[in-house]
Amino acid sequence: MTDSPDQPQLELFVNADRPRLSAVVDSFEPARLTQARVLAEMTKAELAEQVGVSAAAIGQYESGVNRPRTDLLPVLSKVLGVPIEYFASGRPMGRLDAANAHFRSLRSTRAKDRAKAAAHAEQIWELTCALEKRVRFPDVDLPTVAEGSSPEAAAQVLRSYWGIQRGPVPHLGALMESRGIVVCLIPMTDDAVTRVSAYSTDMLGRPLVVITPEKVRSVYTFRFTCAHELGHLLLHANPLPGDRQQEREADQFAAELLTPRAEIEPLLPRTMRLAALDELGRQWGVSIESLIYRMGELNLVTETSIRRAHQRLHGTADFRRDEPLTSYPGEIPTLLRDAADVADRHGFSRTDLANELCWTERHVADALGDDADSRPRLSIVR
Repeated sequence: MTDSPDQPQLELFVNADRPRLSAVVDSFEPARLTQARVLAEMTKAELAEQVGVSAAAIGQYESGVNRPRTDLLPVLSKVLGVPIEYFASGRPMGRLDAANAHFRSLRSTRAKDRAKAAAHAEQIWELTCALEKRVRFPDVDLPTVAEGSSPEAAAQVLRSYWGIQRGPVPHLGALMESRGIVVCLIPMTDDAVTRVSAYSTDMLGRPLVVITPEKVRSVYTFRFTCAHELGHLLLHANPLPGDRQQEREADQFAAELLTPRAEIEPLLPRTMRLAALDELGRQWGVSIESLIYRMGELNLVTETSIRRAHQRLHGTADFRRDEPLTSYPGEIPTLLRDAADVADRHGFSRTDLANELCWTERHVADALGDDADSRPRLSIVR
């Protein structure tokens, strides 16, 4: 370790707290270091430079060949922004290979961004696991879709199974959570936001849908994205990263779930009247773009008409509807936060939760979606 003004204080800290540090070293969990490094978006070489060891040493720590010295733990903790106990084993840990998750826009998503997204999913699983020890979550309630079913048929099966009445699907986010699906809004970095918009997996036991809030410019985008990920969960037990056919099928599922052909087709105009599509979209909770796509999918208009409609739509401000997610009560995910509130009322506080997970309280607040500003909090609508 290189000399620095802080080193004497660090040495005093290490000496005073050596039994605690030794206990963490003895139970050091290599995967925890990897997870923390990936979430911090650091390479092994970058972390090694910050810590004052070689990249090979970091590799040995992560592979379990060697354990870090006690004096390195406080440095790792500070650089990666996690408590020292974070590196200890002895608590549940979900392991998710990024290849087992469905990613939207995968072709433009870097491997490091997919790895970070998978690490987020692992932590959401850990958070869910800790809360489920104290609070009973809704049972996972998804239908079995026959192998080879079309996306449209699968969507019809889900509407029937969940008892969705004719017409628009109200409060899709809350409906998914009430059926045991964990839905989360997790920010990514500015650099990654254009690459990871949403992903889903059921490889950790409970279906998980994670959406990047920076990509959700409107409630309509959020609803379609949720429906898209539902399509993956029902149709694609074996994710094929980057597979265009699976992405196309998920889009077709989402379109049929939100705007069933038998119901929406009679309501759609026979020409591209954007004002009519705008009004219809507001009624059904979908974007104008989605309805334009639907008209083409149902062969109601020509490709030329579709292209011109998109040009008109993006060339005028009259129909740009970036209505925020907060404008639709029942769409903002609240399952985890509600569970934490229930646990708190029964004596298990967020501080207790952070201590059990070995997270910072700020990290727990971010994962739960606790409001960090003065906006009014919306209650879940069933």
